This record gives sequence, C-alpha cells and structure tokens, in this order.
Amino acid sequence: MTGLAFNILKLRRNTFLESVEYFEQIASTNTAALDRLHSVPELDNVLVLTAEQTAGRGRGNHQWYASKGALTFSLIRNFSKLSGNDLATLALVTGIGVANGLQKLTSSPIQLKWPNDIFVAGKKLGGILIETHQATPQTPVIGIGLNINNQIQQHAPKDVAAASISLIDLIGTTSNLTDVLIGLLNHLDNFYRQLNAKTTDIPSHWNPRCMLKGSKVDFVQGKTRYQGNCHGVQADGALLLEIDGEIRPFYSGSITL
Repeated sequence: MTGLAFNILKLRRNTFLESVEYFEQIASTNTAALDRLHSVPELDNVLVLTAEQTAGRGRGNHQWYASKGALTFSLIRNFSKLSGNDLATLALVTGIGVANGLQKLTSSPIQLKWPNDIFVAGKKLGGILIETHQATPQTPVIGIGLNINNQIQQHAPKDVAAASISLIDLIGTTSNLTDVLIGLLNHLDNFYRQLNAKTTDIPSHWNPRCMLKGSKVDFVQGKTRYQGNCHGVQADGALLLEIDGEIRPFYSGSITL
C-alpha cells in the first residue's frame, strides 16, 4: 500500500471492517456508498474512504469543505434490531463515539452541537451526515468529515476559516490518519453495539460535551423561530429547550449560532 494516504491492510486488521473501498479523490463518499447499497443491499461494515473529497455534503443544503489532509469517510452499517425512531439517535451516538476517539488526541475538550457537529474551542472540527437508501432503511450510510491535517487558517476560504478549526491547528503537528481512523472506528463500533442492544445512555455521554448546555440559543423549526435555554438532550435524542419556563423536546430543527 506504499504511496497511499492510508494503510488499508492495517485498517482491515485492526477494526471490524469487512471491506474498504478506497479512492484517491472522489466527489462524495456518501454518494458512492449509497450507490453501492443500491447495487448490493446486503452490504454491512463497509468503509468508503478517500484521501480527498471534492463535493462533500452537509446537513440540509450545506456543502462540506474538505481539503487534502482532512479525514472523510462513509461507513455502511446494518442495524437490524432498530426501528425508525431508534435510528433517529444514530447521529448523536456517532457524535459521542467520534468525540471520545478524538479526545485522546488533544487536551482541548471536544464538544458536540446538536444534532451532528463536532466542535472544539468554539469552532467546528467536523460534521456527520447520515443518509439512507429507500430499499435498505436499516442500513444507513454514516458520513463523517473531520479536519485533521488540513490547516484551515492557511488554506480554507475566509468564511470557513472563521468558523472552523483543524486538529493540526490545536496540537501543532500532523497525525497518522490511519491510526486516527482506527481509533474512531473502534469507538464507534462500541457505541453502535450498545445502540443496537438498546443499552446506550445517550444523555450521560452527550450532555457533558454539549457545547450549548446552559446557554440561550436561537432555534429554527420550519418557519418558526424559538429562543430558549439549552438543557442538553434526552434519552431519545431530542434537544431540550426551556422556553417561557417550560422545558420542551425538539426532534428536528436547527440551532443558529
């Protein structure tokens, strides 16, 4: 595997993965993974990985900027015991697993912004995009993009640089992407097993990392805008906002910073 950005054999040897589909450059790992699921619906524990993603997608209509040195991948994983409501917590569990894995690499607290963003030092370190194919609703594609070795301040557009950060900006040195990915995947596997067994205590893992807990936030759901104090999340993944003295759960919408 000389010359590749990743050691594919090491990935296979040290994780649960059944196969790795690697691209030096690709538009979107999520798109490629969804295409593979359309062709082979029974896929499970398959990683779609790239050294450079050129047209990554974020939540809604947002784009995900990722230059060389970023860690961008999509995991195809079957959750046979989960229903649609249970799968709604997958983004939160993924965030927990990613945050725990990244925390080993820096002393700066890794924080979570509901429902799918990774933050540190008040700036975005990464994001999660979960998509499903209509034919395989219990086998989601879990897309993860993380700024690891890509120096945001030097190379990203000004608007991205103002709101984002990279691990190299924090620790001042490059990281071995294969080792980082192995650590992340094994943390994710642990939490995904708990999720499938319905034993995950989401609030106890999420709320200590909730970057907005105790803060007043603006929240948009459809055409309605709310303002309230964030109380973290509850067990089913809903965001808890205190509005006019009442704590209310929200299952969809966006926090605006």
